[in-house]
Amino acid sequence: MLKVLPSHVSNLIAAGEVVQRPASVVKELMENAVDAGAKTIRVLIKDSGRTLIQVIDDGCGMSPRDAELAFERHATSKIEEIEDLEKLGTFGFRGEALASIASVAEITLRTRRAEDAIGFEVKFAESKLTQHSEISSPVGSNFIVRNIFYNIPARRKFLKSDSSEYRQILSEFTRVALTRPDLYFYFTNNGTEIYNLPPSNLRQRIQGIAGKELGKELVELSVDTTIVKIKGYIGKPEDSRKTPGNQYFFVNGRFFRSPYFQKAILKAYENLIQDGTIPSFFIFFEADQERIDVNIHPSKTEVKFEDDYAIFDILQSAARESLGKNSFMPSIDFDQEGAPEIPKVKAGYYVPPPKIDYDPLFNPFDNDLENRFERRSPNYSSVSSAPGSSGPLFNDGAVIPKPILHLAGRYIITTLKSGLLVIDIRRAQERILYERYMNSICNEYATIQQTLFPKELILSEGQKSVVNESRAQILQLGFDIREEDGKYRLCGIPEGFSDDIENIEQITDSLLEKLLEGGQDFGPHIKEQVALTLSRAGSGGILSGLNNLEAQALVDALFACKEPSISPSGKVCMAVLSLNELDNRLAL
Repeated sequence: MLKVLPSHVSNLIAAGEVVQRPASVVKELMENAVDAGAKTIRVLIKDSGRTLIQVIDDGCGMSPRDAELAFERHATSKIEEIEDLEKLGTFGFRGEALASIASVAEITLRTRRAEDAIGFEVKFAESKLTQHSEISSPVGSNFIVRNIFYNIPARRKFLKSDSSEYRQILSEFTRVALTRPDLYFYFTNNGTEIYNLPPSNLRQRIQGIAGKELGKELVELSVDTTIVKIKGYIGKPEDSRKTPGNQYFFVNGRFFRSPYFQKAILKAYENLIQDGTIPSFFIFFEADQERIDVNIHPSKTEVKFEDDYAIFDILQSAARESLGKNSFMPSIDFDQEGAPEIPKVKAGYYVPPPKIDYDPLFNPFDNDLENRFERRSPNYSSVSSAPGSSGPLFNDGAVIPKPILHLAGRYIITTLKSGLLVIDIRRAQERILYERYMNSICNEYATIQQTLFPKELILSEGQKSVVNESRAQILQLGFDIREEDGKYRLCGIPEGFSDDIENIEQITDSLLEKLLEGGQDFGPHIKEQVALTLSRAGSGGILSGLNNLEAQALVDALFACKEPSISPSGKVCMAVLSLNELDNRLAL
């Protein structure tokens, strides 16, 4: 039997679409403040928005009648006819935000218009007006939201950790702040100032949010066509990261997500960045409001463009042009095969002669060479079978001798009784690091080597919250990150990492992003993901510079692993070229 739902139940259902977490409240109230013509917007939260979310603006304010009517569903000043939906240039327009918030939280509004001598206050709880009165109030609006989901215990129970909810709020705050660099934005968390962003230009606003270091590494992008105008900034190729963090699309001042347009950016960076890395970008589209649809998702983070295929090509071309103007595109590469490598030398610098790598124990006249190696080498006869093979990887009694060769900086080649063993250096290192990390994570210990010179880290506000909250987990992984005077430094790294590897900041960034995703949930899945991320990052810079001793140590460590034949990514670490294969290939 069909029934019409009571208004308080239907409001709760609608609220579930609009108010998914405290960050949703921050987003809706900040967007309303922008639409109200505010010049200054202040956001104050406590306990990651669970107990308090306060948004204060100096916008146009509301009359007493509008202050009460604003909390009714579908009460809006933005649209009157269906045609108005095609011409919307504001953030909110459906009139659901305040009604949804009032159905799941206790909310107070204090507001005054410039033409009114006195302000007005209304209070709502469970969608019901509980109080209204005249008060003294500055021009603008002051929304105070307390105890979100107090009347829906199940929803409140499934909120994530404070740090996770806090990071979501930060994301919503920065998205709105980036759209309007001409406005003053202020943000505090539990009484601590996080952002103080005075009016500025776009580059300065990006620096204020993402950090001065990133702001210096951005290049401008601009294109004007009859279909769309695109402007913004993209990051230099060398600053691309393996984890997302500073990728923003906006259309007509509204943030949106688009994997499709992100592919256009990545295509522009082809052959300039490593596979799996993502450049920073802050892209602003301006398009005819009638040619886009922003009302296809309750949170309005998805946008449909009428000419999306053409815009894809325009965006890709504009990004490539910007990179080319700044000399980031690859130059003509003449044939260098066989040419000697000439290092860059600064005037007045001493250049040492090249070192010759040799084995001091090698004796070409020793006829008992193989027997000598058998006595010194560990026994590898118990190694598991290679994928696709029916028997063991090595013949019974086979051992790995010490005259090790390198091929193209990618492989270690050594001899067996049955032929040649070829080991992929990067995949081997990835397997070694992965098992080392899994042991460390599961056994809750890690060996940390202190860095000689601590490295200062440029962290986002979300990453700082992870460091402060998850220090024990980070130490467990072998990273010692310390905070002093508001600065974060990497003082220790896992044993086995080189202190001067170039990508140590990227490795640290990958770790913090994984912990960002997992929050308090440090379960098996997150542990595996962290171990895999760190092993991939840690194996990126070891392809060159291995001497014989280091190569032998890598081989020994690989065969001490539980799964030496396969990398954590599922790729083969080694292959054996049998004597028969060599005979066939060398047959006359």
